[in-house]
Amino acid sequence: MQDYQGIKIIGFDLGHGETALTWVRADNSESEPQSLLINNRKSQITAIAHHPKKGIIIGELACLMSDATIFEIAFKSRKFNVIEYKKSLQEFVKAIYQHLIDTKQIQLDDINHFFIGCPSGWWQEEIETYKQILSEEGLPNLTIVKESRAALMHSKESGIFTIKELQKSVLIVDIGSSTTDYTLVKGMSDTPIDFGHDLGASLIDKEILKTSLKCHRQYREGREEILQLGELLRDEEILQLEEISQLERIFEQSPLYKNRCELRCRKAKEEYFTYEESYEKNLVNVGIEDIQRKFKFLPIVNGKTMHAILNEPLSALGNKSWHDAFRTQLQEVKEKLEQIGIQPSSILLTGSASKMGFIVEICQEVFPDISCKRDGEPELSIARGLSRWGRVYIRTAGFLEEIGQFLDRELTGIVGNHIPAFLEKLAEDLADGLVDKVIGPSVKLWRDRKIVTLSALESEIQQKAKTWLTGSDANDKMAASLVEWLLDVQNEVREKTDSICLKYGLPIGTFGNKSIDLGDRAEKVPTSISFNDFTGLSVFVGHLVGIIVGVILAGLFHILFFTGIIAPIVGVLAYFVGESLIKDTDIPAWIRQFVSDARIDELARQKKPELQQKIQQTFIQDPTIAVKLGRELGEWLKESVQEQADKARLLIA
Repeated sequence: MQDYQGIKIIGFDLGHGETALTWVRADNSESEPQSLLINNRKSQITAIAHHPKKGIIIGELACLMSDATIFEIAFKSRKFNVIEYKKSLQEFVKAIYQHLIDTKQIQLDDINHFFIGCPSGWWQEEIETYKQILSEEGLPNLTIVKESRAALMHSKESGIFTIKELQKSVLIVDIGSSTTDYTLVKGMSDTPIDFGHDLGASLIDKEILKTSLKCHRQYREGREEILQLGELLRDEEILQLEEISQLERIFEQSPLYKNRCELRCRKAKEEYFTYEESYEKNLVNVGIEDIQRKFKFLPIVNGKTMHAILNEPLSALGNKSWHDAFRTQLQEVKEKLEQIGIQPSSILLTGSASKMGFIVEICQEVFPDISCKRDGEPELSIARGLSRWGRVYIRTAGFLEEIGQFLDRELTGIVGNHIPAFLEKLAEDLADGLVDKVIGPSVKLWRDRKIVTLSALESEIQQKAKTWLTGSDANDKMAASLVEWLLDVQNEVREKTDSICLKYGLPIGTFGNKSIDLGDRAEKVPTSISFNDFTGLSVFVGHLVGIIVGVILAGLFHILFFTGIIAPIVGVLAYFVGESLIKDTDIPAWIRQFVSDARIDELARQKKPELQQKIQQTFIQDPTIAVKLGRELGEWLKESVQEQADKARLLIA
């Protein structure tokens, strides 16, 4: 049996707004995650300061460094090419790691494994880049985990959800500082529905700052629209108009002071939503931000101002308010679920911003018949889930190693063995479509003299063939062939993985066929993600269709004009006008009538096998298509099997 002694699992929730870390030991499968303390607190603001004497300071302490030369907050971003973000991120991670060592919370003699979360919607390339950036700072044994999977593991292990509930479907709504992610968990597999929305709680912080200054200005101008500031503050505590203008210039010239004030606004927001009833009329008091020892900034937050802030149209949200934007997004998610016939059994709210009371209200408004659950400490749920996930990850390494070996050694061969049969079937389907939808109807148009010459008929057929191949009808035929093929390949993959599942005590069929829902397959070949297709298969199929269409269009002249489709018509008419003149002659209507519908249909039926052969030859003559299809399908299946391997981890756990 594997010895996990000395292996320490660290869940690192590096958030845009807050950061938290927890740990568990790999050799104890039942212990609860324990918090690692940064500045003696379980969670810290994601902030970093450069102090001329003390060096780099992080978290809450960074906020207290009034004489810092640099002060940055909210720098977790997928903008990896922006040097400032990357530098702050690396310095922050390095400082946390060093702090854990200095405070003896981790021992270098231990085998430390770090599991850091990322949003559900990040692409694999972004995840790899993120991992590389963080690895440069010395974090050992680093693994990046989608935060939705961490939330899923924590909710299962902590008893928020039972396995039975998770086998239905759960909608995870992760409300962070910079984005809101929506993830459907169905059968213990997670699929991003929509993600990366710039609907983060930090927008509220920024708006508190603007609204606070607005309240001071309105008081001095005698046109108070939000609240009567004079009833809450003394006149000497309210900024003069010139002071407001000076503050705005300072914020513009020095982001350091603006960041400090936004951070103060964040604290006011958190205090307000923690004790909302207490601050319906009274102002939240989280202290004053001293700016250049000349100005004192106090966030103006109570029930009236928060109502105004949440309902204020924001340019960053397309002139929707935060309140309306969240409701709209949630409604869109509901509609997308309804389109594929999924009704979530419950909603799981994660992220510290989920503590805002109106979040639950809107969820219950949009999903009135669904329970809405939330961890008692949502700001720690991802960190706890990451360490839980990491423990299972380590304890199931043997299982995943065997799955990985199968993917690397056998999957390419399985795919390659199926490609010839697929191309043959696809050529048959396309030949049927081209004859029935393009060639036959075009010849009938010529027969009815709506196309004047046979040369024009050739041009018409070529143009219509291009249009048909890139349109919804051909797309549907190719997509259907691809799906049928995928099922054949997946059946063989399943046979291979069943033996691995048995070895680890998993039910047969754990790696069953990935649910296939083409969604928008009948539309034009998609060029971007379609969130109507929750498996992402329509995008994958669309990509393969694009490869196929490109090959066919490149050989279209060869396919159409050397198959002899037009030649029999020329033979029928040569008797009347002479063969040399036929292609460019406007043949009289009475002669064209000799080419009857029955004759055209018979010619089409006879020539379909020849056309099919030409299409198949075109595929064979292009040496890249089999390679491209094999590579693309192999990658997609590999991702599919890896996802189901992660699902299997929950069963093993």
